[in-house]
Amino acid sequence: IIQGGIYEDLRNVSIDFNLKNNFFGLAIGGSLGSSKQEMYEVVEFTATKLGINNPIHLLGIGEPLDIWNFVKWGIDTFDCVNPTRIARHGTALVRNKNGKINIKNSAYRNDLNKIDEFCQCSTCNNYTKSYLHHLFKSSELLGLQLLSLHNVYYMNTMMEYIREAINTNSFDRSQKNWFSE
Repeated sequence: IIQGGIYEDLRNVSIDFNLKNNFFGLAIGGSLGSSKQEMYEVVEFTATKLGINNPIHLLGIGEPLDIWNFVKWGIDTFDCVNPTRIARHGTALVRNKNGKINIKNSAYRNDLNKIDEFCQCSTCNNYTKSYLHHLFKSSELLGLQLLSLHNVYYMNTMMEYIREAINTNSFDRSQKNWFSE
């Protein structure tokens, strides 16, 4: 794991150590800063020095837009509790410009549509926003489970879409499409 916080000199020491040891894969971890801007700077600095010979994993990052941006710098895999954490608070990941909705908002009380019109998960195929809104308002645990299932499915589908975009050399267009549909 490449460590070093926000300090480039410490990251360089960690990068040199990890590259010299010929590990199968590399990971970027540790403190990535105290703001999104710092996180982007640390990840770009680190990722661009790791080359293309090893798979690169980024620890603890799970926002969809961040994933799209970090793939551009060569990050191959991610892990994060974000999709299930936000689901427990009523947030569903969707393909729109904001990337998410809060199902607890009163706007969804009578909405008979599925969470995301493009999604084929079991939650979207069987439950409406209105029903999910009801589950959260009545503190039913089923709501937490259904949104967690949806969010994990969303992330897996997004990663398939990203892989296809890479394979067809249409990454930037595909990123724009993902968040505008």
